[in-house]
Amino acid sequence: MSKIRIAIADNNRELCSTLSELIEIQEDMELVGVAYDGIEATQLVEQVKPDVLILDITMPYLDGIGVMERIGEMERKPMVIVLTAFEQDSMIQRLIALGATYYMVKPFDAKTLFARIRQFANGNAAHPSSSRIQEERPSYSNGPREKSVTELELEVSRLFHEMGIPAHFRGYSYLRDAIIISTKEVEVLGNITKNLYPRIAEKYNSTPSGVESAIRHTIEIGWERGNSEFIEEFFGVDSQKGRFPTTAAFIAKVADKLRLESKIS
Repeated sequence: MSKIRIAIADNNRELCSTLSELIEIQEDMELVGVAYDGIEATQLVEQVKPDVLILDITMPYLDGIGVMERIGEMERKPMVIVLTAFEQDSMIQRLIALGATYYMVKPFDAKTLFARIRQFANGNAAHPSSSRIQEERPSYSNGPREKSVTELELEVSRLFHEMGIPAHFRGYSYLRDAIIISTKEVEVLGNITKNLYPRIAEKYNSTPSGVESAIRHTIEIGWERGNSEFIEEFFGVDSQKGRFPTTAAFIAKVADKLRLESKIS
């Protein structure tokens, strides 16, 4: 049985990395390429001809809508699953007209994404008609449930992307892991120097002081050069006038938000 050939197009490199790793361990799927902007995405589709394109709507140079318009002109078109943080009716109707098979609202459950890929690739789900597009919204209405580490990774990556925290900094992974651990184990926030940094240092073969320094530097850069409007709304401060929060306060704030959204007790 041939594997489902999948390409990813998203400018969030951390999310791409996480999805790539998850795809690689799926026995019936194969990752054939990753693109980080719209131009790269169209070139990738032309070159590797994937069965499925996981496409983010918001990308530099050419957005997801533009990518789908160009794909529509190609002889061999992949099934397109759109990832979006927006649910505007006009945009959804545009996706329908351009032939999107499915869309999922960020943050999303990776297991659900793979299940939908299998359903559509194997012909077990109807292709959307001209009046309706298949959709998947995160749902936490069936009582409290704890999110998996994978889901938390995706959500933290999304938040970092919104804040403008640079993914190429060493402290990015340290900070991400610190927030994930703190979300699931709130007690570590009591003393992050003794409880949190050593665990991250062990994982990355670093030192607690090195982890602390790298995380601090990453927060500072994101605060000074990132999306000030989003940061101000998220933290309730003026990022240009107010000093950025302590490392512990930053981690606690993000972890608390994730815990509340996930209904983690």
